[in-house]
Amino acid sequence: MSEAIHDTEKALETSSLSKIDDEGDGEEDLNATSVTEDELKRIQRKIDLRIMPWICLTYMFMRLNVNTVGNIAIVNTEQKHDIKTQLHLSPSQWAWVISCFYYTYMGIEPFSTLMMKKTSPSFWISRIMVSWGIVACCGAAVQNYGGLITVRTLLGATEGGFFPCILYYLAFWFRPEEITLRICFMLACSTFSGIISGFISYGVAFADDRGHLSGWRWLFIIEGLPPIILGLLTILVLPDYPDSKATAKFLTERERHIIKERLYDGAPEKSSRTWNTRQAIDVLWNPTFWSFAGIWVGNALGNPTPSFVLPTVIFELGFTNSNISNVLTVPTSVAIFFTLVTCAIMVRKDIWNPFCVAFVLQLINLICCIILMTVKQPIVRYIFILIARSASNTVVNILWPSRVAALRGTTAVGLGIALSNVLSNIDGLIGPLIFSTVYGPSYHVSYSICAGILSVGIVSIVVTGALVGRPVLRTSWFHCNSH
Repeated sequence: MSEAIHDTEKALETSSLSKIDDEGDGEEDLNATSVTEDELKRIQRKIDLRIMPWICLTYMFMRLNVNTVGNIAIVNTEQKHDIKTQLHLSPSQWAWVISCFYYTYMGIEPFSTLMMKKTSPSFWISRIMVSWGIVACCGAAVQNYGGLITVRTLLGATEGGFFPCILYYLAFWFRPEEITLRICFMLACSTFSGIISGFISYGVAFADDRGHLSGWRWLFIIEGLPPIILGLLTILVLPDYPDSKATAKFLTERERHIIKERLYDGAPEKSSRTWNTRQAIDVLWNPTFWSFAGIWVGNALGNPTPSFVLPTVIFELGFTNSNISNVLTVPTSVAIFFTLVTCAIMVRKDIWNPFCVAFVLQLINLICCIILMTVKQPIVRYIFILIARSASNTVVNILWPSRVAALRGTTAVGLGIALSNVLSNIDGLIGPLIFSTVYGPSYHVSYSICAGILSVGIVSIVVTGALVGRPVLRTSWFHCNSH
């Protein structure tokens, strides 16, 4: 993985830093010298090998847990042993089961992200994982609608903040342009959660009534245990900050200084205050906050293939059963992986402008919505669902580094990332209503709403690109100028 990242890194100009000479007591001092490109790549490779595999693994299980509700919805539907039948849930109640998670998930994200800085990354990320794993397992014990709502609400509260904490954490180690490929690789790896979840859901359907537990109850348990184990290990494996001698022992004193000194102006720092009111006000006062918000909300609500209803939408196409419908979510995950990795590499090499990429992908989404509104043939609809899924899951992710680069200061970076991620999850509140099963199986009304919202998102991409100096509307769309 590290080689894949560094093979695509653009050659960096030599940075002027300070040389570190050893003293008798083992401490090191700084004198003027330079850092070569090879030395910098060697240092970054060490960091990548230490933190990126673990971040990718934990985030994959986080997405696995978030997507579980979509798979659970149709497990053993034909046998009438599905969760909706056994708990006597109406379509509107199921919509609330999905939505209630996001109220607490979104509400706690700003607090949770800043708490990572207040405590330590290894502790806080570990706390998130262990607590959400425990609550997820409790989902197997619910007996009625109220119990399911309680578990889902608590799950949102415990899981909230994980993704923005990861972004915030990486900002302590890398420049925004260096985060591009790393965060996209992490997100691409997380698509394997869809593959794993699809096959697990297929398997547990055959475990129905084993141990007197329905298949959907087994799914809660199976997907809740790994976060507990990984969370306990995280506090031992994950280093906190570059200048944390206790947890970053794999770096020399010189390497710690190199990492810290070359971060961009306004990057978050371990020694800075967690909360700065002036920075918090500046985040909301900056026009880029609102233009980025338009992109995030437009992509979230305009997404014609939200993960929490995807298995149901595929099932209602009518050409397969519930078990195979869960498996048919796997190709969409593969499509996301290749789309995201390809776009990330081209953006990192400065061959493509990320705002141009987002603009084109949203146009593709809009076209997919129109086709899904007008075409009735199930196979054709499935193909365009696959295309739309890969496009919509790349738009925001390819723009995250640009969002981080527009923030200045420790509080601003943490708060800005958290608020942006809150907006990107607003589909969890409104999406279940847009894609209520009362609009199925054609979902004509749903796709019509998505098309209108996508239009607003496309305009927001154009405006934001102009504000940050990466305009979309120019002669050479994919050729990147300097930042």
